[in-house]
Amino acid sequence: MKKILKTLSIAAFSSALIFTSACSNKEASKEAEKVDVGGLPKTGDFSKKLELNLSGSVTRGKVEDGNYVQKRLEKQFNIKIKNTKVDTWNRDQVNLMVASGDLPDTFAFTGAPKTARELYDGGLTRTIPKAMLEKYAPRYMKMLSENPPGLKLNIAPGTDDEYMQLTGLYPNTDGLVWAPTFRLDWLEKLGIKPPGEIKQVGPSGGREKIYFTDSAYTLDQVEEILKAFTFNDPDGNGKNDTYGISPYNNNASWAASLMGSFGLAPGYNIKENGKLVQMEVSDQYKEFLKLIAKWYKMGLVDPEFTTLDANKSWEKYKQGKIGYYIAQPAYIAMDDWAKGRAPQNIVENPDSQVKLLATAPEIGPNGQQGVGAFLPVGLLADNFFVSKKVSDEKLARILQVFDYINFDNDARWTLYGELGVHSDWEGEPEKSALKVRPEFAEQEGNSGFWAYNFRTYDKERVQWFTSEYTMKLNNEFFQRPDVKEKMMIRPYKWDLLQETKVADIKKRYDGQLKTIVDEYMMKAMVGEVNIDKTWDEYVKSYLANGGQELTDELEKAEKVTDLMKK
Repeated sequence: MKKILKTLSIAAFSSALIFTSACSNKEASKEAEKVDVGGLPKTGDFSKKLELNLSGSVTRGKVEDGNYVQKRLEKQFNIKIKNTKVDTWNRDQVNLMVASGDLPDTFAFTGAPKTARELYDGGLTRTIPKAMLEKYAPRYMKMLSENPPGLKLNIAPGTDDEYMQLTGLYPNTDGLVWAPTFRLDWLEKLGIKPPGEIKQVGPSGGREKIYFTDSAYTLDQVEEILKAFTFNDPDGNGKNDTYGISPYNNNASWAASLMGSFGLAPGYNIKENGKLVQMEVSDQYKEFLKLIAKWYKMGLVDPEFTTLDANKSWEKYKQGKIGYYIAQPAYIAMDDWAKGRAPQNIVENPDSQVKLLATAPEIGPNGQQGVGAFLPVGLLADNFFVSKKVSDEKLARILQVFDYINFDNDARWTLYGELGVHSDWEGEPEKSALKVRPEFAEQEGNSGFWAYNFRTYDKERVQWFTSEYTMKLNNEFFQRPDVKEKMMIRPYKWDLLQETKVADIKKRYDGQLKTIVDEYMMKAMVGEVNIDKTWDEYVKSYLANGGQELTDELEKAEKVTDLMKK
């Protein structure tokens, strides 16, 4: 499960958006052939044995032939499974597969070199008729219909009822993704009170050193805390060697809640002064940059951050010289897959005397508070493709396997085997995570777990890989209905159904726009440029290099609030 959850980080966010985009452009590039569903086998008719070359979301080329899951699926569905021995997370290996056209019957490339539309237009994937989904994958269709605008996603050009790919459900991302944390032992030494009532995350294993409150500091209060963390010798070693905050240089996740206090989320557009504006050239973003530049000039920001990516930043934090750091709920709860990540890495050592406090997102000057939603619209994400070479007869069998292993929770054995034989509950049964026993491969290998499954979950499945402590945090704050309503920041408009040319424009200009934004952000933060004096020039450059074209096209897209109602 560790490798799966890593893909749900904000760093992977942009690729998730690309591949969940759908296409309902009525200017047909080609017509999908109609399928006579009545002439296909009845549901559950597995009398004819079929060979299927199956692959899934976790295919790393490590699956062993004759594995436990393979044998059971072959018997249940009267199929012979040809295993995929390619690492579908490796972009180079995937590129070779795509170039040769030698693709598995089913696949969900994490290292996908092309968008869903490009794979389809290139003749590499086939459509999945709605009528076949209704007949052979009713559980999937039920999920899709319950999650707007699911039934309108992924429609192939020139059709109304042919899907280019299948999509998954991510209820584990429904809520706040990030929260700020502070060194509680430093706060206590410096006589700074928490913003509200604090609770221990857990009783042992390091969790007893981590506390949480659903209250928040204001930005002004955070600034005073960072000053104390930097200049008041919070670690008591008599040296001026601590810093309030340490960003990292490869994405903006470190600032998720700080940006939220200005009503911003990385990568999302906003409505400002009555019109659509890209976040990166908004007035509020300018104020955010001025705040960080002020903190840097004051000496509150670790000057080494310009050389640190997220992984190196975690290592730097573990040295015990940083007072503020951003965290996901699973980090705070010390879930297994998050080991080594800041801020939990500093309390993993049993001898550590460090204490941490996670709070609600900071409150900005206008009372704004929150973080960006993991997905811009709803909870549908990811893509599962079917190769062009797959016949209707094989597709009927594939859909029944797909519907069973991904949407019937009796199929838990395809992920964790049998309880008491292959896996055990980490804590209280049905209320904690499942752990695969060490003699079996956690993924693929001799067990075949996850070898053929898609990355999609209902709430019960989320529990299978989520600790009871993360669930507790989610229930008490991160996924609490009132918190989601108030603090999840979504974009103003989004071309989810690809009814405009936004995708083409992004493909053309994203590289140069990212360079402009990244370079200006870094220079502004460290004081190389005066933000007030250079802002207009920066905005002009952004707009002239594709930003204006992108904004004009996004104006044609639907409001996210309307998309959520479809």
